Amino acid sequence: MESQPAPKPNNKKSMLTALAVFVIPFAAALFLHKTGLWSSVGTSNRGHLISPPIPFESISLTDAEHSPVSAEAFKKKWWMVYVLPENCTDACSNSLYQMRQVHTALGPEQKRVSRLLITTSEVAPDIQNLIEKEFPNLTVVHADKAQLSDAFSQSDNAELSQQQSGRIYLVDTMGAVFMHYPTYEDEQESILKGRNLLKDLQKVLKLSKIG
Repeated sequence: MESQPAPKPNNKKSMLTALAVFVIPFAAALFLHKTGLWSSVGTSNRGHLISPPIPFESISLTDAEHSPVSAEAFKKKWWMVYVLPENCTDACSNSLYQMRQVHTALGPEQKRVSRLLITTSEVAPDIQNLIEKEFPNLTVVHADKAQLSDAFSQSDNAELSQQQSGRIYLVDTMGAVFMHYPTYEDEQESILKGRNLLKDLQKVLKLSKIG
């Protein structure tokens, strides 16, 4: 009796399965952004939703050597982003400390989140020293102020369209700036309000397995 040939693996089925694993989460997130359903994903958000979300790729960024930074570098992770004001008061340092404390409080999930500082002008020496001493793991990039403003002009929020600096933003794993938070001159208030940022981050990290 002749032996039956072993069945050939269904390469097409395997390829479609693998494709679905990677494409479906991204398609679902894109659908939420395009349809404005971010606001209905959860009504307990502590931050302010940005509608429509701002594509991070629409913001041209450069590093310390003035080399372009690809928007792809910010995908597949969640980001806390702070846009440094030209006139940096106590709210600046409070915001940087707040992001660091929130990142630490994430525990095992902190590897899924990174911190970014965007500057739009020359950084004062005292702030530069503070960053180098206290926040060595903070990624620092530069953006043109007018170009940054143009990117945020897509937002329905008139105040946000006019003033981007002095706020903390959340960027999702697809590179969409979807939420922002005010910052505070008072240190204790900044610590207390930092819980809002922490709660929102914990929420999105629980809902999403990407990153």
